[in-house]
Amino acid sequence: MNTQNTSEMTQNQTSVKHANDYAFVESNAIIKFTYYANNFHYDFIKRVWGTNYSDMYMHTDLSNHLQSKWDVLVSKLTIARKESDNRFVKNLTGTELFYKFYMMLDNSNKELLNNFILNSKI
Repeated sequence: MNTQNTSEMTQNQTSVKHANDYAFVESNAIIKFTYYANNFHYDFIKRVWGTNYSDMYMHTDLSNHLQSKWDVLVSKLTIARKESDNRFVKNLTGTELFYKFYMMLDNSNKELLNNFILNSKI
């Protein structure tokens, strides 16, 4: 038996396996993010950027700042729904706001939120 060909086959299979594992992990992360965006906690900002004192989440300066951004998005959506006859505007949900909020974050805050979502039990 030619051991060189066997060795190459094993390495190729291993590479494919690692690529599949990576794809699985990536798709799992996307699924968790999507589920969370559709079912986020009402106090997710305090949970991610606040301080946890004995399972009680308290705001920090950063969480207050981000909460303000979130509140602006919510009030803009509320006003748009009342003032528009456009059915697409009337059907906008918190999920769209969550995605918009996410895109407003800088990379380090996106990373914090991503890690929170990946480690949460959804």
